[in-house]
Amino acid sequence: MNLSKKQLALGLVLLFTLGLALTGCGGGGTKAEEVLKIGSIQDMSGTTSVFGNAITRGAELAIEKINAQGGVNGKKLKLITLDTKGDPKEAINAYNRLVDQEKVVAVLGPPISNIGLALAPIANAKKVPVVGSFIDPRVTVGADGKPQPAMFLMQPSSVQYAEIMAGYAVEKLGLKKVGIFYNQSNAYSVSLIKPFKDYAESLGAKVVVEEKYTKDDKDYKTQLAKIKEAGADVLYAPNYTQELIILFKQRKQAGVNVPIVDGLDLAAPFAQNLNDPEAADNAFFANNFSEKEPQLVEVRNAYKAKYNNEEPINKAYLGYDKILIIVDAIKKMNSTKPEDIIKGLEQVKNLQGTTGVITLSPKTHQPVGLSMVISKIEKGKYVEVGRYVPEKHKK
Repeated sequence: MNLSKKQLALGLVLLFTLGLALTGCGGGGTKAEEVLKIGSIQDMSGTTSVFGNAITRGAELAIEKINAQGGVNGKKLKLITLDTKGDPKEAINAYNRLVDQEKVVAVLGPPISNIGLALAPIANAKKVPVVGSFIDPRVTVGADGKPQPAMFLMQPSSVQYAEIMAGYAVEKLGLKKVGIFYNQSNAYSVSLIKPFKDYAESLGAKVVVEEKYTKDDKDYKTQLAKIKEAGADVLYAPNYTQELIILFKQRKQAGVNVPIVDGLDLAAPFAQNLNDPEAADNAFFANNFSEKEPQLVEVRNAYKAKYNNEEPINKAYLGYDKILIIVDAIKKMNSTKPEDIIKGLEQVKNLQGTTGVITLSPKTHQPVGLSMVISKIEKGKYVEVGRYVPEKHKK
């Protein structure tokens, strides 16, 4: 059958119209433009996978609640998580894939500072923000003192952590003669010493003894004897869990019974890892959250209900709060463009998260005035003392 040119043209128009109609139907699924993608790069299979999995679960829980309430500006959130295996190169590849292929508007970063340092120049160039819990301040503030444009920290940096414990020891416990004991072969331990000393001394304390060890040392008796002889009334020991176990076992034998102040390595179940949990008594540390505060209790209960009664660790709450921060930035700017989200992140102020009230500084991309929950180990049990923030951090 021969078709005229007019009939052929009419047929093509009908086919085109039908094609548009079918495209509009989309099989009843969610349209791509109705989904807002947020990326997440975490160690899901490496040595710190326990952190990566906790962050992912916390973030998923926040997204589930937000979507149940209608999403963000009418769009449902979708989390896309890629495994870094704890490797900076894998993290860079994952970030590039999320940005270039998945078109995410923001990325949750892992709590691993060397990955944050590797990501910073890439994220700054691509202008898609990374909200992480890296504690090395260099991740968010460059060598020139200016903020890394696309990198944001939503918990205290290592410098802030050290200052929190120095301030608490001097201002709240009234201790003035400081002893310091740390692993000189560990960059994490070393990075905390100067800010602790500087802030303690600015408050009128004096460092009376400073003792070091290396990662292979298992006998601290000589150093502990010098700490006792120097008359220190408080000991700062920013060390990893296994080293702290050795310290707490040997300090009693050495007669060093002064308070010890430290970070999250003393958190539960540290005391239970000792043969005698009471050997950890009179130790103080700063944590991100309080199990007594209502905003956290709600999230904790929802987490346990969703994940087979699993008890969330602090990284789960950080994952939850990272989503809240990104959503707050989107709402502030009424935009899902990554560059606008960066501007919104610089304006996050007095946001109630599970871990506290969060304000981000546009000058450092780090929290301002974020209080920490101080806990004490007493008779082998953990007792929350209360929230504390140094005066310096309120500015």
